Amino acid sequence: MTTQKVAIVTGAASGIGLRLATTLVNKNWRVALLDINQEAGSALATTLGPSTLFIPTDVSSYASQSAAFAQAFSHFGRIDALCANAGIVDRWSLYDLAGTAEGKTVADVPDEPDLAATEVDFKGVVYGVRLAVHFMRFNPEEGVSGGKKIVVTSSIAGAVPHPALPEYSAAKAGVVGLVRAIAPVLREKEGIAVSCVCPGLAATAVLPGFVVEAVGDALLTKVDDVVKAYLAYLEVEGEEKAGEVVEVVGGSVDVVPPPRVSTQLGKEMMVAGMGPIFGALHGGESKVDLSGFF
Repeated sequence: MTTQKVAIVTGAASGIGLRLATTLVNKNWRVALLDINQEAGSALATTLGPSTLFIPTDVSSYASQSAAFAQAFSHFGRIDALCANAGIVDRWSLYDLAGTAEGKTVADVPDEPDLAATEVDFKGVVYGVRLAVHFMRFNPEEGVSGGKKIVVTSSIAGAVPHPALPEYSAAKAGVVGLVRAIAPVLREKEGIAVSCVCPGLAATAVLPGFVVEAVGDALLTKVDDVVKAYLAYLEVEGEEKAGEVVEVVGGSVDVVPPPRVSTQLGKEMMVAGMGPIFGALHGGESKVDLSGFF
């Protein structure tokens, strides 16, 4: 009977994902390495050895993620944790300051924006959570302890939006909202603890080198500190930290307080709407204690 837990790590071939996957293998986890970079992912799997499986994956594609989860489950026989970490930043300018009205007419409509950051950073997480819930339902009951976990990488820009990265900020804020929304239900219904890590700026492939240089080492967050925050969720027993969101800035890890509805009437409205909306959309009763949630 195996005692090794199994994790899926997206964005595993570089940065936070690479360090997290390496740390988990060193802690006796088996790890499915999901990344769109086939060369780097294959090399990492070779380095980390037989406890890993590299699966080329485009997280913005539901079909690609679905096939990857199925392959990981078939190979390892279970999935205990999803580390939804893959992310990219804006690839276009919403402000378009270089495309001012000079020399143009009203008919010169801007090109359709490249919303790849939304596809990867938000939709990719939604896809991963949906698939993790499905496959975790089929885990063998025996073999490991500690419970089922989903930990999502957001960003400090998801907790407090950054004007330089509006799409990225919106997508990462969406991830924070998703985690807070689903955590009480998945804890109650599935025994899955969902949490969120919001790193500060770190020297990873997500950030261009000139940004890293401009920020400077003193203000950058170390990747190892982000991994430690992840481990605090992955290694805790049960679901006691479900729904928690933390910022990791420098060496500090701080819980981000949840937002609250500002009026009593608003709170009562949110609670009153929970039952009928939940039942109509999800096909069952929520049975979730929302006291203090709103």
